[in-house]
Amino acid sequence: MRCARLHGIGDLRVEILPDPVPARDEVLVEIEACGICPTDLRKYLIGTSDGYPLNPGHEWLGHIVAVGDDASATWAEGDRVYGDTYAGYADQAVIAIAGNPWSIGPFRVSEGVSAVRASFLEPLADCVHAVRDQGRVEPGQHVTVIGAGQMGLQLVAAAADAGAVVTCVETDPDRLVRAPSFGAVNCLADLDDAEPTDCVILSIGIAKLVPRCVDLCLPGGRIVLFAGFGDQPRVELDMNAIHYRELAIVGSEWVGTPPHVHPERYADALRMIEAGLPVETLVAREVGLDDVEDVYRAMQSRELMKAILRP
Repeated sequence: MRCARLHGIGDLRVEILPDPVPARDEVLVEIEACGICPTDLRKYLIGTSDGYPLNPGHEWLGHIVAVGDDASATWAEGDRVYGDTYAGYADQAVIAIAGNPWSIGPFRVSEGVSAVRASFLEPLADCVHAVRDQGRVEPGQHVTVIGAGQMGLQLVAAAADAGAVVTCVETDPDRLVRAPSFGAVNCLADLDDAEPTDCVILSIGIAKLVPRCVDLCLPGGRIVLFAGFGDQPRVELDMNAIHYRELAIVGSEWVGTPPHVHPERYADALRMIEAGLPVETLVAREVGLDDVEDVYRAMQSRELMKAILRP
């Protein structure tokens, strides 16, 4: 099979590898589509601690083409599934049905959901986790989402789905104009114009914005750091502001850090997608394996927000 793997910083190679064979507790999936994520780009630009070579695709779905003996009770050839392990930049991938703390295992997806829309299951589930589990957002609360990139807009949608009144802040007018269709009530081009809210979610990995998030959080509120900060993770904070206003600053990564994982967020994401959330409007391009680095460059220059890989 063909596969694109990272061998180091800026070193993505399209290779021919042996077709994978599922173990007893695995299924083999022929990949239909895989989202290209900002996390993939970050690993390409600054490296990864996950080891090399690495297939960075983790937003993929497809149809099962082979089933291990221990998986046959619940899965069959032809089943359409979503997988969330690093394996998606390839023609085929294996996924274990259980036992991997960093994977929910196969997640069933009906044929009625298009591949493009279904490819958003993992990132949208992450956003629902950020809002509901980490932000603890309740109906009627006010939430500020900073950034209207592909993840920021999904965070807006997750906060609106939780019943919040959502403000989205984004300097790029072409991105900000999308926010109302994802549920934003207020759209601001300047962070200085934002008013304090119950929860502030930072979707941009820029550490110098964290002190402003502290300023914008109402007493007793929560600040959710959704984006990773790459190789520039440090910033000074006013600890007295956090202490006396009883603020909570929490991270949010995937659908929870093992053992505190929330697999039910995938079902929430599927419900939102099936209800018509316009995630497909974020996709600017569908590409093959040979075009992934072109997508990385376009994402880095902010020419596009999202592309879908069709291996």
